[in-house]
Amino acid sequence: MRRIPVIMWPIAGIVVLLLIVAAFIITGPRLTQVSTTTPLVPGESLKMSEVQYDQDKEGGQGWELVAKEAHFFDTTQIVSLKDVLLTLDSTEDNSYTIRGNEGDYCRKSEEIVLKGRVVGTSKSGYQLETTQLTYKQKEESVVTEKPVKVIGPFFRVKGEGLYIDLKRNRFMVKRNVFTTITGGNVL
Repeated sequence: MRRIPVIMWPIAGIVVLLLIVAAFIITGPRLTQVSTTTPLVPGESLKMSEVQYDQDKEGGQGWELVAKEAHFFDTTQIVSLKDVLLTLDSTEDNSYTIRGNEGDYCRKSEEIVLKGRVVGTSKSGYQLETTQLTYKQKEESVVTEKPVKVIGPFFRVKGEGLYIDLKRNRFMVKRNVFTTITGGNVL
């Protein structure tokens, strides 16, 4: 039996290592795309995922906005949002949660517009459904001109247009109002 010279052992080790790497490359999993980067839309300054933004006012009143995706347009000061959750804390007694498929936060006018399937609920048991809704931060109000449905503990209201005064906890359906009282004595 012939002995292999000691000088050949490192070369044999490198050959074996190269064969193992080649086998892994040939039979191993394929990575076709490591990451996806989408270009910014014209005029877009910033794109973010999983966004949370809080706006607190004196006395603990304020709002919180959560979105899966946000696109910031610097020239217009508008943040375009996808899959939005807006929580409004209007008073100590009540808070509101509003969900929308899409939305825009206009920094100049301090308004948040929710679009798509918009569903709102209040801590006191009221529910709101519409296709577009605007929260006006300066006025502490919520408005829409679209068809709306409001469901309360003992009534249902359908109509067009809505105004909610968050300071006073009052709402008004503007036009073509149809009301159904669902419980209790009416007269």
